[in-house]
Amino acid sequence: MTQNDQRINNHVETYLDYYCQLSHAPEFAVLLKGQWGSGKTWFINRYREKSGDNNKRFLYISLYGMSSLSDIDDEFFQLLHPIRSSKGMAITERILKGLLKGSLKIDLNNDNKEEGTWSVQIPDINLPEHLKDINKSILIFDDLERCNIELSSTLGYINHFVEHQELKVILIANEDKFTKDGIYKDIKEKLIGKTFDISPDFEGALESFIINVESSEVRKFLSDSTELIKDLYSKAEYENLRNLKQIVLDFERIFKLLPEEAKSKLELLQDFLRLLMAFSIEIKRGAMFASDISKLLNEYVSGIGKRRSSSPNAALKSDNEEQTSLQKILDRYTVLNIHDPFPSTIWWQTFFDKGIIDLQELKQSVLNSKYFQDEETPDWKRLWHFSGLSDDDFDRLIAKIELEYADREFTDIGIIIHITGLFLSFSDAGIYNRSKKEILENSKLYIDYLRNSSQLESSTQYVHSSKIGDYMFESYLSLGFQGKELEEFKEFTSYVYEALELAKVKSMPSLVQSLLSTMESDVWKFYGLICLPSLREHDELNQNYYRIPIFKHIEPVDFMQRLLLMKYEDRQHVFAAIKERYKFGNIDDEFLGELECLKAIQVLLIKEADCRKGKVSGYCLELLNTHYLSGVIKKLEKIQLEKRVSTTSDS
Repeated sequence: MTQNDQRINNHVETYLDYYCQLSHAPEFAVLLKGQWGSGKTWFINRYREKSGDNNKRFLYISLYGMSSLSDIDDEFFQLLHPIRSSKGMAITERILKGLLKGSLKIDLNNDNKEEGTWSVQIPDINLPEHLKDINKSILIFDDLERCNIELSSTLGYINHFVEHQELKVILIANEDKFTKDGIYKDIKEKLIGKTFDISPDFEGALESFIINVESSEVRKFLSDSTELIKDLYSKAEYENLRNLKQIVLDFERIFKLLPEEAKSKLELLQDFLRLLMAFSIEIKRGAMFASDISKLLNEYVSGIGKRRSSSPNAALKSDNEEQTSLQKILDRYTVLNIHDPFPSTIWWQTFFDKGIIDLQELKQSVLNSKYFQDEETPDWKRLWHFSGLSDDDFDRLIAKIELEYADREFTDIGIIIHITGLFLSFSDAGIYNRSKKEILENSKLYIDYLRNSSQLESSTQYVHSSKIGDYMFESYLSLGFQGKELEEFKEFTSYVYEALELAKVKSMPSLVQSLLSTMESDVWKFYGLICLPSLREHDELNQNYYRIPIFKHIEPVDFMQRLLLMKYEDRQHVFAAIKERYKFGNIDDEFLGELECLKAIQVLLIKEADCRKGKVSGYCLELLNTHYLSGVIKKLEKIQLEKRVSTTSDS
């Protein structure tokens, strides 16, 4: 503990030492107050550990959620039961099983007049001698404001220990919750002799949280990062120490799953910790939800637009113009790229919303990040991490990539989108001498060149992706696209999508033949190609036809010829895959186009089974239709009919 920490609550500890060591009954309790999360419980637990020697005995009870006085008695039982068999520790059953019901009459101002009568259950406690020794017995009641028992009853119960059992009592509460309660004010005057406000002991709490971390690597890193953590907490104007403990635990969990080579990258770990803290604090304080992480970029762009539209002499916001909560968050963490965080907005959103750590995304993002740049790092990726470049390096890189771009040296669509986004972003920022319009037109010509030279068909990451939601033009190689908020970028990606759709149609015959060949050679791979894929990288999609209506382009006769050359077990897997293909997801009109192919295959299957009637091979072919294909066709026909009825009723 630092000297500064000693000064924070040292006066409280000094008084508690005095109070607990009194040789006579003080006949009043001590109240430790503070906001939720200010470290009151942590403070008293640490004090107990430091002071709990042979001369002091503490019985700690949390009143959180207790709904009756018997609940408190049960808690006493749990505390005392383990030592009931020890010499001198015998406790009568009445303390554990029975209560003396009655009324507690309290003279609040010592004028011999009863100001109030509360029906309470006074504990009939025949305490053993060691508990009657006030030198050794101190009762601690925590979470008073979270107790479900009527406040007057709870305080009357506690007063019995102070006044009649002559015990020392420490109360812990967020007193602000009782400020409007007149009864509390009256009882406090009678019961509580001293009140202390517990100030958050940040460094002391952090030190204790770090000590409990299992990983020695994490302990060392967090210990060395104390100033970093304290600085960010200060910038956030946040004092909740309970959330700090959760941050420490979350960081340890993430650290254990990082690639080994990343655990030695100090800058990476520090940036990860800063982002974890920023998001944890803002979500915990209720300023944002996990789902808002993906909205920060739009708020950031909106803020840029407002600044640019404001006149040089005008303030960004008038006095009566209130910022949104997300804009306040962005202003609070200007040193962090929380609008475009590492590893990605989706990664953080999933982490906080579902508690899931996407290991694939984490690994790819780490290894493709600025923290792992070396002589092998592609120039475009170095440019993506422009913030770490000198002015000369930036100018050199952008000139080199511009020349390669003009010479059409890039064929990977994802990389081309990255470079286009970088050019547009730099132009928008005024650090690249090409206009956004010029960049857009040149980029479209690039796509035309790839399409005319039949090179789009080979860009499998995007040609086979079809409609994959909002992720298609969000990121690639675990790096988010720069400039994606710009209208020119959106226009360019729409142009790319249309070109890919045309390339997909053009490449369909070869794709069909490849799929049927896979069906013959590797039925499990075929299964994976046509069914809903498992969780995979959004920006590195492998070839998959789950959302591509490829069966529209399959020749049924060709399909059957290949099927009949396969073993029966493999044929089963083929039709099981077809059944699985239509199990989930929305079946749109384009996908319903596969129905005709499936019906044609069914006709050929039944015809072949009839030719083999009376033979086991014919019976097995019938089973394929009965158990698999027939149900799929009926499902699709039903969906088709429902769509037609819906269309008719709408018209």
